[in-house]
Parts: sequence; C-alpha cells; structure tokens
Amino acid sequence: MKKIFLTSLILFFAAGISSAYTSKKNIRIGIITNADSFTAAATADFFVSDANDKKYKLTKGMVTITAFEEGFKMGNFVIKPPLKIESANGIIFADKKAYRGFLTVTKFNSRAVVINVLTVEDYLKGVLPKEASPSWGTEALKAQAIVSRTYTLANIGKHDGMGFDMCDTTHCQVYGGAAWEALSCNMAITETKSEVLTYDGKLAQTVFHANCGGHTEDPKYVWGWNNVTPEYLKGVKCDYCANAPHSHWETTLSENFIMQKLSKYGVGKIKSIEIKGITPAGSAIELIIKHSKGMFDMNAYTFRLAVDAWKIKSTTFDSIKKDGDKITFKGRGWGHKVGLCQWGAKGMADEGKKYAQILEYYYPKTRVEKVTYK
Repeated sequence: MKKIFLTSLILFFAAGISSAYTSKKNIRIGIITNADSFTAAATADFFVSDANDKKYKLTKGMVTITAFEEGFKMGNFVIKPPLKIESANGIIFADKKAYRGFLTVTKFNSRAVVINVLTVEDYLKGVLPKEASPSWGTEALKAQAIVSRTYTLANIGKHDGMGFDMCDTTHCQVYGGAAWEALSCNMAITETKSEVLTYDGKLAQTVFHANCGGHTEDPKYVWGWNNVTPEYLKGVKCDYCANAPHSHWETTLSENFIMQKLSKYGVGKIKSIEIKGITPAGSAIELIIKHSKGMFDMNAYTFRLAVDAWKIKSTTFDSIKKDGDKITFKGRGWGHKVGLCQWGAKGMADEGKKYAQILEYYYPKTRVEKVTYK
C-alpha cells in the first residue's frame, strides 16, 4: 500500500523524543496464504518442529511440505500443525525467498498458510526498499522508516482471522523479505530505531502514497470517513513532487474494457464519463457515467479501483474524453493521495530538509516519540 507521516520539529529538538508506547517485539507476516504446498530451505542446518514440539533436523537444502487432511507431509513424515521452521543461521527460505526470523505454518480452509515471524525492526528492512527507492536521500528514507513503523504498529492484528498481523502486499505494506534489503534503508531504520509518529496521545494512522500531484487529500473524499478527519490528515499543498514521475499522466482505455470492469453495475455502451464535484485538493468526488441503459453516479475512488488503479493513477483528473470506442483520462499524481507524498518527501530531502521537517509538513501537529518493545 502507499503512506503518510508527521513530526513536531520544535518539540523534537527542544524536548527530545519521549518513550510513551509499548508494543510486542515480534510481528507475524503472512507470506503464503493459500497453497497446497511450499518449499522450505536454508543454507545451514534447519529445523521443523510440530505441534508437540517434536523437532526434525534437516541438512542445508530444500524440502517440500504439502498440506493434506491430517496435517502436512514432509518426505515420509506426517506432521501436525502448527509447524515452526527455523534456521541455524537465522535466514530461512520459503518458496525460494529469503526471510529473517522463523516461519510458522498453519492451515486455513485446508490449505497452507506460511507466516514469517520476526522483530518489527527486521520486518521494516524488507519493507523500505519495496515502498521507497534505496537511492533516495537519507532524510526521505528516515521519514519513510518512521511512517512504515508507525503504520505497522497501528495496524497489528489486521489479519488476525487468518492467524497473522499483516500481509506482504499493498493491502498492508509491500514486504520482500531479506533478499530485498538495502544498506541505505537499513541505516535509515537503525538511525530512527523505535521512533513513531503520534497525534493526540495515540499512534497516527500514517497512510502514504507515491505522488500527490500538487495537494494531498482529505481521506473523507477517498474512503468516505464519517468521523471528523484528524487535523494531520486534512491535506496540504505540495510543490515538491512537481517534476517527479506521474505528476502528470495520461492513459487511454477501450470502452469495452471499462464496460467489463463495471459489468456488475449494469453499464451499457458508454456515452460519456463526467466529473461531479471537486475536492479542495482538486480531485473528483464522483463521476457521472452516461450509457445506453441510463446513467448513474459513482464515487471516483471506487471507479478507479474497479477499473484499474495502475492505469488510472489517481482521481485528480484534468480531463476525461471519449473518442470513438476509446476513453482518454488525463490527470495528476499517483495513489489515493492521503498522507505522505513519497516523491514530495524525496523532493524535500533533496532541498536539504530533515526528516522531522518532512513529517511535520505532511502530518501537521504530530510528534515523534519512541516505542518500547516487550
């Protein structure tokens, strides 16, 4: 997913960073969630333990573990879940991807669920290079580290129903494991260790996105929040991403493609798509879709997700034009536009701004504090 941050620069430097929060040290990440089988491997000896703590030692190499009615099969062994898989050198592979910590394996709807258990700080090492570019300036990476750490701790348990805290996709945060680690990102995590963003005595909801196209957005226009938007998420003008990728974009889609994506709404031949209402940040609130069977209003963000969020990069449209059976969208920015603008953070860092200033800009009146792991 993309994200957000804030910091009180005066309090940060004048009073230091206080430690007022506690959190569990380890986090559970769902890395394989619907598999008949998977492979486990290591470059050193590794061990598989079953529900009764019976431990099987395997020499370095690879083993296939298959789900079946009575549990899991591993070679000639039948093993009862949950399983624990750990390596002597602290790195374990699942389906040829390297992970720190250890793995637990359970079943959900008779299929394998593989969970990577590791410390929050080590988890972030596999997140930052996927959510930001390791080539970016140190201060931008530090800001992202605090944003991602805060988002993690504020959303622990998001997938409790499946036995883990967070998934490894954009639904939570993209997590690539140990193979994706980068020295610049690891340094940013270490130099901001345990630092989180807070507002009004609570962890801030630090959502973020790639490029705001000139102004970040109030979440009530995106997710339909009925409660009052926290002051730090109301949206700010941003000139720092103006020359970044996707500040302006254009995409042309076929009428049939859009009709198929909107088939559950009963859309016929499309006559036009018109903007209805503009947010203070310049985004469309709703779209009026006129078609051969009638017309209906649709939330602009819902439309973007339904059609293709990679092709229609935002709901800040400069124009929507139909020409024959083609519909061309021109717009600004990439993502939901709430919270931190990542390319804006890079732009601020390139101008010499510190991470506290970046966070304060995109999350006004928040504070940087420290969490204590237990």
